[in-house]
Amino acid sequence: MKRIYLLGLGMMSFAACQAQTGSQNAATQKPKYEYGAKEVTASNAGTVAQKFFATSAATDKKVEELYRQMSSAQKAAQMIMVASSEALGFPYTGTVKTAVSKEQAANVLFLKGNKTDFIRQNKELKQFQIAGLGPLFACDCEPTLFHNKFTGEPKMQATANLKTQEAVNSAVDTINRVMDEMGILVNFAPIVDIAANKAVINKRAFSDQPLVIEELAGTFIKRTQADNKAATVKHFPGHGAVVGDTHKQSVAINGKMTELKTFEQIIKKDQPVFVMIGHISVKNNPEGFDTENGRPSTTSKKIITDLLRNKLKFQGIITTDAMNMQASKNFPDADWEAAKAGADLVLMPLDAARLNKQIAAEIEKETVLGKQFEASVKRILKLKIVSQGL
Repeated sequence: MKRIYLLGLGMMSFAACQAQTGSQNAATQKPKYEYGAKEVTASNAGTVAQKFFATSAATDKKVEELYRQMSSAQKAAQMIMVASSEALGFPYTGTVKTAVSKEQAANVLFLKGNKTDFIRQNKELKQFQIAGLGPLFACDCEPTLFHNKFTGEPKMQATANLKTQEAVNSAVDTINRVMDEMGILVNFAPIVDIAANKAVINKRAFSDQPLVIEELAGTFIKRTQADNKAATVKHFPGHGAVVGDTHKQSVAINGKMTELKTFEQIIKKDQPVFVMIGHISVKNNPEGFDTENGRPSTTSKKIITDLLRNKLKFQGIITTDAMNMQASKNFPDADWEAAKAGADLVLMPLDAARLNKQIAAEIEKETVLGKQFEASVKRILKLKIVSQGL
């Protein structure tokens, strides 16, 4: 009996040591994010978003190395994203594959269509590498519109009906799983605009209350980026308080940019990798941020560079909204003007080949504008490097 008692004490002592060791290990483990049946464990270096925003001499060196390997046209291609959608008139074989294979564009948006087709396209487009880097793949995966994007996906709750953090997380989990299936890194969501605009925003927005938007959009961003993806806030500097739809017409903020503080708070707190600029003009602004000659914000250096990049100190990637929208098409040579204004990524330009030549020419000449383009290209390269494991 005495030996059994001593053995029992020894086992209890061993279990206690194991429990103590386990608690110590738990305290030093990297954070784990759970997504239903899927678990994502943060690596020692962090998520893609954390790596992108981190200062790393090794990553910077790799960016420089790859930048030097590229021709001017290959560098310019990094700033251009074309869209694939047979349903919406952007055929894969005739436009997308041609632009990527000819190194006119180095990034692709899977806009609307069959998920199986997009998976096949992804595999094929990955073969067209520049300096060992494949394209960035993106989707416009807002909860409200998600079922319209990819054939066969179930209808989700509209963003306006996602009233809790739990509901937002569940929606993001569904979106992330589909993005994983399709090999997509970038989600052009969430919307940060208020819901007041009934023409195009409405139920795509979380609320008409800025504090609610901050909380729920922040949840969306954190959940997306914890899963090694890149989120986007849109449509800077605010499409919710204007009248009209930029898909169909020019619209303007008249006076103060009332939604700007919401964007500023979310950018500061939640660090989205992307900010998308809307095709919104600004006039009679008391802070002097009128867009030049009534142009849309996507082509305005005052909005993109002076306000977002310099005043708000955004260090991520600035993308335009789709450049085939009417509010953009109303302004001459908007693709080129957007690049000059400071956009790092020009989304769905009307003429990708022409824009590539324009950007490449400035990079080749090493002008002041060419140096600006260099910085834009290097932001894209950094995201590709940290997400593609180079």
